[in-house]
Amino acid sequence: MMKTSTPLMVATLVIGLYPVSLAAQSTHLPEESPERSSSETSVHEAILASRNLTPEQVASLEAKRAANPTDLAVRTQLLAFYGGSRSFRDQSAKEAKREHALWFIRNSPESEILGTPPSLIHHILDSEGYSEAKRAWMSQIDREPENTRLLGHAAAFLKFGDRRTSIEMLEQAQSLDPSNPEWPRELGHLHSLGAQVSGGGDLKSAERALEHFQRAYGLADDSLRDSLLDYLAKAAFSADQLDQAHHYAELMLQNTAAGWNSGNRVHHGNLVLGRIALRAGNIEEARSRLIAAGNTTGSPQLNSFGPNMSLAEELLEIGEREVVLEYFKLCSRFWDSDRAKDKLDRWSVVAAAGRIPDFGANLHY
Repeated sequence: MMKTSTPLMVATLVIGLYPVSLAAQSTHLPEESPERSSSETSVHEAILASRNLTPEQVASLEAKRAANPTDLAVRTQLLAFYGGSRSFRDQSAKEAKREHALWFIRNSPESEILGTPPSLIHHILDSEGYSEAKRAWMSQIDREPENTRLLGHAAAFLKFGDRRTSIEMLEQAQSLDPSNPEWPRELGHLHSLGAQVSGGGDLKSAERALEHFQRAYGLADDSLRDSLLDYLAKAAFSADQLDQAHHYAELMLQNTAAGWNSGNRVHHGNLVLGRIALRAGNIEEARSRLIAAGNTTGSPQLNSFGPNMSLAEELLEIGEREVVLEYFKLCSRFWDSDRAKDKLDRWSVVAAAGRIPDFGANLHY
């Protein structure tokens, strides 16, 4: 069944991509990765720590900011705090996020925080702030059109609101810095997003995504290659390149090394192989792959934002309720927050009644 993503669903993709999945969405490097620069690590840590700031700590940071408006470390902490999911629930947080993001764009556009999800202003949920920030970014690019850091930050900002311009900026960065895997990797994500927005039916976008991910893989070192395999397998599947999808999924499962990505490999590798099996009519293997995916030990991303439900949905569409209900139970072992349990319970009730739940962004994670 082809489903078209709504703008709000697309918004949830970026809302859900911080703080613990910052490694996968922004720099794509794990917290402990040796490739993180000290500035990247400090920004990553600020985003993680922002979830636990007390009102008193925020007030103290605001006082420091008032005393020294150019203190980048303090402003980074504040933007990380306001730029979290609270900015979508609270008007004052949204306004504070806008203020700090605009300050960084105008005064310190190369700051690492601007390459991360908390700095993004959504084009629908805050259209006024988005328009103002977009003008500020375009002004910076006009001044320094060959600054690849600025191009990368501006492209990240425009990813959800002006994908065409974002792609053009990344292509410009790639032409200036052709040996850097960051640019084809981000181009791959943008074209994958295009396929998601169209409900997975945009074969050309999927093919372009696969091409860019393959280029990034060829330029990357081993640690980055490991995290790219998931994207390669899914892009190949979406592009109907099932042999390649099978190859990349098998590479994920063959890598048994411990680390932050090990649970992701088990989960997503099995899901891709299960979808390929189902496409070939092998329901038994699809069921076993779904259970294997649910038996992952979890990961920072899976534990926070939850499992992928694409194969579960496809099995429900052919009446395979019991295996999907078992999958939900397995997922509850690593996706165990109160919110996650509530979702799994609701999905279980719907599936047990013979209907298909609205899995939302969990069809894309």
